[in-house]
Amino acid sequence: MDELDILLSVIENPTRRRILEALVREPHYPMQLSRELGLSQQGIVKHLKVLEEYKLVRSYPVQSDQGGPARRIYVPTTGFTITVDIGPGLFNTEIETRELDEDEEEEQGLVHDNGWLKESVVDTREQVAHIDMELVDLTKRRTELIRAKEKALNEGYSRLESEVKDYQVRRVLFEYMQRPDLEAGQIAQLLDLRDEEVVGILSKYLGDE
Repeated sequence: MDELDILLSVIENPTRRRILEALVREPHYPMQLSRELGLSQQGIVKHLKVLEEYKLVRSYPVQSDQGGPARRIYVPTTGFTITVDIGPGLFNTEIETRELDEDEEEEQGLVHDNGWLKESVVDTREQVAHIDMELVDLTKRRTELIRAKEKALNEGYSRLESEVKDYQVRRVLFEYMQRPDLEAGQIAQLLDLRDEEVVGILSKYLGDE
């Protein structure tokens, strides 16, 4: 499975999503998660192992203030954004991952009694409001561009469908239109075809070498 398939298989579980939602807010012990989510600690640990196996979270020991054995606390390690575009003539999936700073994670997990919140709630709220406004503007612009892309691809594929009878040829030419970032060999791999087959189709219909 590729990275997107792996991530989707992990986060499709609602309990794991709720665990991640809690961890991005602050580090948690399994017992804390058990109480917050209303699930058994054994079940929480099982889901944490899955998240740790796929490197979405990590854990480290924290010594007990009461002199007991160290407990493991969990923090997120990876941020990611998944985008899926589906429309007439368009199917596109993208994933952008962001590794989190480990030093910041440990500091956040350990320093809870020494002013760990460096900015006031009001200031942070104002910053987030400003960022959200910019994101809304970006989303609107992205939607406009996706609609333009849908229109171009839909018109292009309609011409292909009317002029090219061979289904396999249409697949290759459509992928060529939709993915200008790919070379012939990459298109062949994506469509599970031989390189020379794709090169031959592009050469015959487009005059590409």
